[in-house]
Amino acid sequence: MIRQLIALLVLVPGLQHSQRARVGNIEFFGTGDIDVRRVRSVLPVHRGDEIAEDQSADVRDRLSEAIQKAVGHKPTDLAVMCCDNGGQLTIYIGLGGSNTAVVAFLPRPKSSSCLPNDAVHLYDDTTAARERAVEQSHSGEDDSRGYSLSVDPTVRAKQLAMHKYAITHERTIEHALQACENAEQRQAAAELLGYAAKSTSQIASLLRASHDSDEGVRNNAVRALWVLATSNPTTASHIPANDFVSMLNSGLWTDRNKAGMLLMALTRSRNRHLLRRLRSEALQSLIEMARWEDPSHASAYRVLLGRIAGLNETQIQQLVASNKVDEIIAAVVRDKSRVH
Repeated sequence: MIRQLIALLVLVPGLQHSQRARVGNIEFFGTGDIDVRRVRSVLPVHRGDEIAEDQSADVRDRLSEAIQKAVGHKPTDLAVMCCDNGGQLTIYIGLGGSNTAVVAFLPRPKSSSCLPNDAVHLYDDTTAARERAVEQSHSGEDDSRGYSLSVDPTVRAKQLAMHKYAITHERTIEHALQACENAEQRQAAAELLGYAAKSTSQIASLLRASHDSDEGVRNNAVRALWVLATSNPTTASHIPANDFVSMLNSGLWTDRNKAGMLLMALTRSRNRHLLRRLRSEALQSLIEMARWEDPSHASAYRVLLGRIAGLNETQIQQLVASNKVDEIIAAVVRDKSRVH
């Protein structure tokens, strides 16, 4: 069975029905023209509440119902992410406001030509090992080679096995990623392809997969592109950024999260056209996400805003490290007439 890492109201990996996890923060996105204060006031779940795994479906239904009554439609997303520095959950809720875009995706493939069983098992084993490592706070990784290698020795060994497999089966993986009708298999293919040798074909296939109809495939593909982009500026220059600006306005948390990570890598060169596009097409979304409390999820948007404002990298890093979000936003507002 393929296991995916996207947490859609799923609690801590391995959490038993009798165990409970505490809610640390409840954050919103897609808030344009919506009274967020009113929405927050009617939520049936609050910071500090504890949720057992067997309550998750009920909690999701109650949240969705409350938001529908408050704004007139269901939330575009309910994503629960574990965990912040205090070991607590953060719930991200898409409100579908005016800064929510309908992003066009590719039609679902219909071919039965998918991955071999050994590739699927390799991906499954790696995913399971990574989940166990995260539970034990062993989540660090080295991305310098163009693919992720965990600090956890068990996960690292399995990732190296994925690399060995991918460099000798790249065409099989690419074909499954493009043609396989099974979304879970395409998720596996997207991650495996990130472990193949760097090539224009690899990047092209991952770019195509970033428009896949399945959220999990897009998540794995864009993350692989992010690792490639952070590993080498030359590689980053071969990844077109424009397609990912609209993803910052997606109604889904994973799209916004991965687009922010990738665009943070792709704006290191301070391309003026890209920074202008970010300002004109995604500024409201960047500001609302920069105000999220968990730095691990908000930092990318804070960096992007700092670059839009023309701040130098030292200034940006100091402001991000000291959590001075309002100063970054104020710099963007002051500089709205020009992009450096």
